[in-house]
Amino acid sequence: MSLLESKVLTFGGVPQPKLERCRAGIIPAPLEVTVTYGEGAAQGPLAIMSASANMELYDEVLGSSPVDQGIYTHYRVDTSGPVEACLDRIQAAVSAELDAGRLPVVLGGEHTVTVGALRAMKERFGTDFTVLVMDAHLDMRQDYEGERLSHATVMRRATEMGLAVRWVGARSCSREEAEFVARQGLEPMWAHETHADPNWLERALDGLSGPVYLSLDIDGLDSGIMPATGTPEPGGLSWQQATAWLDAVCARHQVLGLDMVELAPLAGQTAWDFTAARLLYRALGLIFRGAK
Repeated sequence: MSLLESKVLTFGGVPQPKLERCRAGIIPAPLEVTVTYGEGAAQGPLAIMSASANMELYDEVLGSSPVDQGIYTHYRVDTSGPVEACLDRIQAAVSAELDAGRLPVVLGGEHTVTVGALRAMKERFGTDFTVLVMDAHLDMRQDYEGERLSHATVMRRATEMGLAVRWVGARSCSREEAEFVARQGLEPMWAHETHADPNWLERALDGLSGPVYLSLDIDGLDSGIMPATGTPEPGGLSWQQATAWLDAVCARHQVLGLDMVELAPLAGQTAWDFTAARLLYRALGLIFRGAK
């Protein structure tokens, strides 16, 4: 083990597994440049990793320990300097995982990190996959506070790459975004629909085919169970709804990669870090179970 690897806090707190035997590689990317309300997203990756070291690694729902499949933790991406340069480094890191045949798992940081990941995914797979987003916000602004690369514009950039985008848990957007998605024929699964429609899960995945990329913005969860984020919104997904959606997605579709973003830890309140770590671990277990 190199000196660099010895300084890495591994997922689950287990000894760093042999890289060549791992099915997933975690890429911490603590970017925090364009946040506009609550701060602290740069501390999200470390908080998730720290909490994961205190989880029970046996998942009672899956009946297995997903960590046994091999989850490698890379040293964090350098997120200093211009945002574009940071995204280039994230893209390179994701591409390296794809080249090695591992599932790339990007931990933000702000949601802008997803742009770098999606560039790598498109470079490898073209546009033959769908971006599935759990998020309180549509993130479809053309620009935000003069910035085209922002947490508030990330899915607009995705559509400009020619990628299909579908949301679950959305409940906050600007008039501009609402008008844009209507013109494009996009139909977000609004959070209020998940609470009112017993068939929301089937509707969320109706007509979806082929592989997917998962982007898990932690504010997609209801602020009652996830207040540790820059813009917590009431009325979001419950733990049961979020995990049911992940279960259905992973059972039906190949997952090419994923990210988890926007955790902004609250001092002395580790429950939310633990929630994020458990959600990520459940997602990985479901992906491993569903992979062919």
